[in-house]
Amino acid sequence: MTGTVGRRAVSVLAGLGAGPLRLGGRRPAELERIAATLPDASVHRLDLDDPESMDRFCSGCHTVLNCAGPSYLILDALARAALRGGAGYVDVSGDEPVHERLSVLGLASRRAVLSAGVLPGLSGLIPRWMAAGFDRVDALTTYIGGLERCSPGSATDMILSMRGDSGDHYGQALAGWRNGKIEVGVLRPVTDVELPFFPDRVTLQPFFGGESERLASAIGAASMDFWNVFAGDRLLSAFTGMRGRPPWTDEEMEAAVAELTRAADLDMFGRLPYYTLLFRMAGDVAGRHSVRTVALRTEEAYRLIAVVAGLTTHAVAEGRIPPGVHYAADVLDPETVIDGVRHSGALAAFEVIDDLDMGADLMDEGAL
Repeated sequence: MTGTVGRRAVSVLAGLGAGPLRLGGRRPAELERIAATLPDASVHRLDLDDPESMDRFCSGCHTVLNCAGPSYLILDALARAALRGGAGYVDVSGDEPVHERLSVLGLASRRAVLSAGVLPGLSGLIPRWMAAGFDRVDALTTYIGGLERCSPGSATDMILSMRGDSGDHYGQALAGWRNGKIEVGVLRPVTDVELPFFPDRVTLQPFFGGESERLASAIGAASMDFWNVFAGDRLLSAFTGMRGRPPWTDEEMEAAVAELTRAADLDMFGRLPYYTLLFRMAGDVAGRHSVRTVALRTEEAYRLIAVVAGLTTHAVAEGRIPPGVHYAADVLDPETVIDGVRHSGALAAFEVIDDLDMGADLMDEGAL
């Protein structure tokens, strides 16, 4: 809990009245400093490479929140320790590989909620909240990204998503949703494009992941596109340059992580950070074709991740989540989460605009 997300998540939980809180990590001195700011918190050593340490930490807990990374290395290790101890489990990451591993356990009475962050997480909840106001959803286009630093954990997850042993679960590049199924090759990257609610001209990379597929089916969209947004050139160049040579050895991984974090820092030099989520939904409302646009901006994505993680953990602790293994966007109440996010102080802006008429696409003056 000593990372950026963990620090903020415990504050969110304390603000929701959750407790007593048990803080775990490898740096007890730092944990003590965090605990001193909370009304009812204790510190326990926790090493994610040590199964006995995880079992000791989870024993006696009601709900365990995992804010550590990289997810593709931790996988289900802490989740299984929590479930062995009779606790519920929440993970800010934990995509399809973790879901597959936990699903075979057949959880009849315990609860595990994965992807309780922003992307995935809030990226699937907001469209569900929007779709509740539509009689029929024809199309959804999502743009998420911006300009911010890249933590070593995030960099590691980005790299591992390219590798064959985990990338098959991660999604499809250049893909979109068309007529009830994923179609590969229907989209291409777009460079030097202007988007509303983004202060910079940006580069767009199409990608269709597992959350997008579940979302498209849930809201009944005939067409759906998802775009990762990059406001800097260096991180994108470093990441795409690794696609043909994903690292395998520990030395290669360490060098690749350093390359990505350094590239993100260079993109940030002399500029203010921001992270934007932009959704454009079209369909029928009361017999009339309508378009609704929702845009959120935060100065730091990690602040939003902490809020969603805290709200999810509180929902599990209060028994508002059914037993089993779930993705956060599929099982949380969108209205409750959106309300919590809007009043959390983590947002710099939240806009809802009906019938934003910008033609068939929000992109302007882009180059394929």
